Amino acid sequence: MSKLMLVSAFAPVSHKLERIEPDLKGRTVTFIPTASMKDFTGFFNRMAKWKLRALGLNVQEIDVAVASYHDIKTTIASSSMIYVTGGNTFYLLQSLRYSSADELIAQAVREGKTYIGESAGAVVAGPNIEYIKRMDSEDPAPYLDSNYAGLGLVDFNIVPHIDGPALGESAAEIMRHSNSDDHMVPIRDDQAVLVNGPHIELVER
Repeated sequence: MSKLMLVSAFAPVSHKLERIEPDLKGRTVTFIPTASMKDFTGFFNRMAKWKLRALGLNVQEIDVAVASYHDIKTTIASSSMIYVTGGNTFYLLQSLRYSSADELIAQAVREGKTYIGESAGAVVAGPNIEYIKRMDSEDPAPYLDSNYAGLGLVDFNIVPHIDGPALGESAAEIMRHSNSDDHMVPIRDDQAVLVNGPHIELVER
């Protein structure tokens, strides 16, 4: 049974994680900061690990762009949750694909590990990330070769930062150019999409 928490910003809604993971204290989360390494707000995205620790979680950080396959596999295997930060979605997808972390994460989620995706981490969880071109630059991902297939952990596409002070305009542009077939789910920075098996709900701070 898949369990996911997809957010624009983790800090405002971090307490909602307990709705799908009620017993957090002492558990371990794999923290993947890769997307934040190619984004000017990277430092703020990486601050999410302090929120995770405040919830009682042990944090194992690993950058899939530079780590070995063995280290990524071992780190994910020793965790009960996976957290993927915000940043540049295209660089994130390229790094996940070339390290084979995409397959490891998808398998781990199928086996019951909880996936927490923030902004880029939420976008990449869907079936395709091409729409996020209106928000992110493709420049940091020259080897993606126009293959925009996401992890496919959910069958809808998150549009983060609706009405946000920095990226709200880009998010609105994405929604203006979308249609019902795109299965877009727009979320504000104070909202989260929680997936618990077949049950999907939108929650607010």
